[in-house]
Order: sequence, then structure tokens, then C-alpha cells
Amino acid sequence: METLISIGLPVKNGFLNTSGKSLNISSALNALINQSYKNIEIIISNNCSTDETTSYLNKIKNTDNRIKLYNQKEEISWAENFNFVLNKSKGKYFKWNAADDMISTDFIEKNFEFLEKNTDYVASSCKFYYEENPNEENSFCLDGNLYSRLKKFFKYRHNAHNILFSLIRKESLYKTIDISKDYWAVDWMLDLDLLIQGKFNTINQGNVIYGTNGMSRQKNFIKRKIYQSKKIYILLPFYELMKNLFFKTIFSKEISFIEKLSIYYSSIKINFYFFKKSFFDKN
Repeated sequence: METLISIGLPVKNGFLNTSGKSLNISSALNALINQSYKNIEIIISNNCSTDETTSYLNKIKNTDNRIKLYNQKEEISWAENFNFVLNKSKGKYFKWNAADDMISTDFIEKNFEFLEKNTDYVASSCKFYYEENPNEENSFCLDGNLYSRLKKFFKYRHNAHNILFSLIRKESLYKTIDISKDYWAVDWMLDLDLLIQGKFNTINQGNVIYGTNGMSRQKNFIKRKIYQSKKIYILLPFYELMKNLFFKTIFSKEISFIEKLSIYYSSIKINFYFFKKSFFDKN
């Protein structure tokens, strides 16, 4: 029997995207249902949607027995919703899929084939596009030694959701930061934890179109109380990332002392970039 692959689709108001690009829960789910690789489970957690998402999902769940729908009775955080679908999964591989992201029909098949043949890779994805720039192709691999992977991550960090939304070995996911903790940049923390375990690849086949109306793009996202719960966050918003990276690499024999200092400097530096960007956004 074919290997079971799990796809987690956390959603809150899946028809919120009004950009005119038709990237919504309907297009995202149709792309998953029509995957060329058939032995998948599609785990949907509907986080108390207030638009037509609930009625749409309640109808479509009866059209495909691979869909497992959970309608949350009380609203949870976006991070808890991501963690919920992961914990409900049973596959050897796992992929998160946002409600406004659309993958090509061969995404699962081609990335699964790559990961089965290349055991030193923990995750694999396809070249990607943003809905606002559909003609601009993006692609990167982090496939060097440990120092190279971690150092280069900071170069590609603003496109790092292609790691988060890649096809991932689930055993590796359980060795990463608990995403439900919802630290600032917890997705980057998870990406770095994956890269500590192995390589990331972008294959030539297939593609992904990412919506650009996600949670982090919403107004006042950074002002949420959880991101201001400790005084240290005022000075170092990426404090948790820095701390997690330090403790998971400080005793590593794969990285020299000088290389570690270089990586830690990169993690400190993003705090200054954050303040610089915040300043210019206000002016």
C-alpha cells in the first residue's frame, strides 16, 4: 500500500481574500483533492469562521472521504490551529497548506519521490510565486553543511514560508519547536529546527502560488499581547528565536566556534532590521 501523506489545512474565514486572484479555501482545497498522489488525508480545522467557510466545508466534506473536518467550538490562536491539524495527522509525511495557497497537482507526488530517494533531506518543496507577482519565480535550496544551511537561512528568511509549507518528514517535525507557543517568528524557529536536522530542497517540477493576505500581513498583528508579554521583547523581539537557536547549536560538533558566532550574530542582526523596517513603515 502507498505511503500515507497528511495535509493540514488550518482556516479562519477562508473566503477573506478579496484580491481578485481567486486564491481562497475553495481553490486551495480543490488543488489538494486533485493531487496526482492519491493516498492522502486532508485535515481541516475550521477556527470559528464567520464567512461562508463553514457552510462550504460542511458540504464538500461529503464529496471525498479523505477529508477530515473539525469545526472548532471555541476560537483558538492561529498557532494552536496549525498545531491541531499536525496532531491529528497519521501520515509519514506532513504538509501545512494555508487557505489561500494553491499547489500544483503534482506537488505531493514529486516531493514525496524526492524525499524517499534522499534521506538526508528533511523537507522539500517546489518553486513558488506570490499572487501579487505571478510572473516572478522564486526558488532556493538549503542543502550545504549545517553552518551553510543556518547561515543562508537568514538570507532567505522572508521567503522561508516555502520551508514551513513544504512536504516534511513528520518524525522531524516532532523534534522542532512547538508551534502552538506562538512566539514572534515561531515559524522561522521551526524552520531552523528542521535545518539543524537536515537539508531543504526545492525541486524543478511543480509549483506553489502563495496568497499574500495571511495573518502576519494583517494590521496590528505584531501588537498582539503575546508578542509583548516579556520586557525583553521590547529590545529583542526575536529573543525566543535567538535563545532556541543558541541552545540547539551551542554543543554541536558540526559547527566550529567561529561559525557559531557568525550564526548568532545573524540572529541578533535581524532585531535591528526589524526596528529599521518598523521605523520606515511608520514614516
